[in-house]
Amino acid sequence: MPRVRWLVVGMVAGCLVAGCGGDDGDQEAAATTVATTSTSTGASTGSQATTTTAGFSGVLIEATVTGDEVETASRRVRIDRGQKVRIRVQADRAEEVHLHGYDLSADVAPGRPAVIDRTADAPGVFEVELEQAHLRLFELQVQ
Repeated sequence: MPRVRWLVVGMVAGCLVAGCGGDDGDQEAAATTVATTSTSTGASTGSQATTTTAGFSGVLIEATVTGDEVETASRRVRIDRGQKVRIRVQADRAEEVHLHGYDLSADVAPGRPAVIDRTADAPGVFEVELEQAHLRLFELQVQ
Protein backbone atom coordinates (compact mmCIF):
# COMPACT_ATOMS: atom_id res chain seq x y z
CA MET A 1 0.00 0.00 0.00
CA PRO A 2 1.47 3.39 -0.95
CA ARG A 3 2.18 6.00 1.67
CA VAL A 4 -0.54 8.59 2.00
CA ARG A 5 0.51 12.24 2.24
CA TRP A 6 -2.08 14.89 3.01
CA LEU A 7 -1.99 18.56 3.77
CA VAL A 8 -4.39 19.97 6.35
CA VAL A 9 -4.83 22.75 8.81
CA GLY A 10 -4.90 22.30 12.59
CA MET A 11 -2.81 22.12 15.76
CA VAL A 12 -2.86 21.26 19.50
CA ALA A 13 -1.95 20.44 23.15
CA GLY A 14 0.03 18.68 26.50
CA CYS A 15 3.23 16.68 27.50
CA LEU A 16 6.99 16.49 26.97
CA VAL A 17 8.06 13.40 25.07
CA ALA A 18 11.40 12.51 23.49
CA GLY A 19 12.47 9.52 21.42
CA CYS A 20 10.46 6.53 20.26
CA GLY A 21 10.54 4.40 23.41
CA GLY A 22 7.57 3.85 25.67
CA ASP A 23 7.26 5.18 29.18
CA ASP A 24 5.56 3.18 31.90
CA GLY A 25 4.23 6.46 33.31
CA ASP A 26 2.26 7.26 30.15
CA GLN A 27 -1.11 8.78 30.71
CA GLU A 28 -4.03 6.97 29.14
CA ALA A 29 -7.27 8.53 28.08
CA ALA A 30 -10.29 7.31 26.21
CA ALA A 31 -11.26 9.49 23.28
CA THR A 32 -14.25 11.55 24.26
CA THR A 33 -17.45 11.81 22.32
CA VAL A 34 -18.07 15.51 22.55
CA ALA A 35 -20.04 16.51 19.47
CA THR A 36 -18.43 19.42 17.67
CA THR A 37 -18.53 20.88 14.20
CA SER A 38 -15.44 22.63 12.94
CA THR A 39 -14.80 24.24 9.60
CA SER A 40 -12.25 26.77 10.78
CA THR A 41 -8.51 26.52 10.25
CA GLY A 42 -7.78 27.54 13.83
CA ALA A 43 -6.50 25.35 16.60
CA SER A 44 -8.11 23.61 19.50
CA THR A 45 -6.08 22.96 22.61
CA GLY A 46 -6.11 19.50 24.10
CA SER A 47 -8.92 18.16 21.99
CA GLN A 48 -9.94 14.62 21.35
CA ALA A 49 -13.49 14.81 20.18
CA THR A 50 -15.91 13.27 17.80
CA THR A 51 -16.07 15.86 15.07
CA THR A 52 -17.61 16.56 11.71
CA THR A 53 -15.41 18.61 9.41
CA ALA A 54 -15.79 18.97 5.65
CA GLY A 55 -16.82 15.38 4.97
CA PHE A 56 -15.08 13.85 8.01
CA SER A 57 -16.90 12.46 11.02
CA GLY A 58 -14.88 10.69 13.71
CA VAL A 59 -12.37 11.08 16.52
CA LEU A 60 -10.03 14.07 16.26
CA ILE A 61 -6.59 13.88 17.90
CA GLU A 62 -4.33 16.91 17.73
CA ALA A 63 -0.70 17.55 18.65
CA THR A 64 1.67 20.52 18.51
CA VAL A 65 5.46 20.26 18.38
CA THR A 66 7.70 23.14 19.47
CA GLY A 67 11.38 22.22 19.59
CA ASP A 68 11.48 18.85 21.37
CA GLU A 69 8.27 19.56 23.31
CA VAL A 70 5.06 17.80 22.33
CA GLU A 71 1.70 19.10 23.45
CA THR A 72 -1.28 16.76 23.19
CA ALA A 73 -4.30 15.98 25.33
CA SER A 74 -2.97 12.50 26.17
CA ARG A 75 0.13 10.40 25.57
CA ARG A 76 -2.11 7.40 24.82
CA VAL A 77 -5.47 7.76 23.13
CA ARG A 78 -7.87 4.81 23.29
CA ILE A 79 -10.47 4.36 20.57
CA ASP A 80 -12.75 1.53 19.52
CA ARG A 81 -11.96 -0.63 16.54
CA GLY A 82 -13.89 0.59 13.51
CA GLN A 83 -13.90 4.26 14.56
CA LYS A 84 -12.65 6.86 12.12
CA VAL A 85 -9.74 8.89 13.42
CA ARG A 86 -8.20 12.14 12.21
CA ILE A 87 -4.71 12.99 13.44
CA ARG A 88 -3.67 16.64 13.04
CA VAL A 89 -0.15 17.82 13.81
CA GLN A 90 1.32 21.32 13.83
CA ALA A 91 5.13 21.63 14.04
CA ASP A 92 7.78 24.33 14.05
CA ARG A 93 9.90 22.43 11.48
CA ALA A 94 9.54 20.51 8.23
CA GLU A 95 9.13 16.82 9.04
CA GLU A 96 7.16 13.68 8.34
CA VAL A 97 4.41 12.57 10.73
CA HIS A 98 4.17 8.75 10.73
CA LEU A 99 1.41 6.51 12.08
CA HIS A 100 3.24 3.23 12.66
CA GLY A 101 1.42 -0.06 12.13
CA TYR A 102 -0.83 1.50 9.50
CA ASP A 103 2.23 2.86 7.64
CA LEU A 104 0.59 6.20 6.92
CA SER A 105 2.42 9.50 6.85
CA ALA A 106 1.92 13.18 6.11
CA ASP A 107 4.30 16.09 5.70
CA VAL A 108 4.22 18.93 8.22
CA ALA A 109 5.99 22.30 8.15
CA PRO A 110 5.61 25.65 9.88
CA GLY A 111 2.26 27.05 8.78
CA ARG A 112 1.36 23.77 7.01
CA PRO A 113 -0.09 21.26 9.48
CA ALA A 114 -0.31 17.56 8.63
CA VAL A 115 -3.39 15.34 8.81
CA ILE A 116 -3.86 11.60 8.65
CA ASP A 117 -7.37 10.15 8.35
CA ARG A 118 -7.96 6.46 8.92
CA THR A 119 -10.57 3.97 10.02
CA ALA A 120 -8.99 2.17 12.98
CA ASP A 121 -9.53 -1.37 11.74
CA ALA A 122 -6.48 -3.09 13.25
CA PRO A 123 -6.34 -3.57 17.04
CA GLY A 124 -3.16 -2.74 18.91
CA VAL A 125 -1.05 0.17 20.13
CA PHE A 126 0.43 2.32 17.38
CA GLU A 127 2.98 5.08 17.80
CA VAL A 128 2.57 8.43 16.07
CA GLU A 129 5.90 10.22 15.70
CA LEU A 130 7.95 12.77 13.85
CA GLU A 131 9.84 10.24 11.78
CA GLN A 132 13.28 11.82 11.20
CA ALA A 133 13.52 13.25 14.73
CA HIS A 134 12.28 9.99 16.31
CA LEU A 135 10.03 12.18 18.46
CA ARG A 136 6.97 10.34 19.76
CA LEU A 137 3.82 12.45 19.71
CA PHE A 138 1.41 9.93 21.28
CA GLU A 139 0.20 6.34 21.03
CA LEU A 140 -3.07 5.31 19.41
CA GLN A 141 -4.62 2.32 21.18
CA VAL A 142 -7.28 0.56 19.11
CA GLN A 143 -9.41 -1.94 21.04
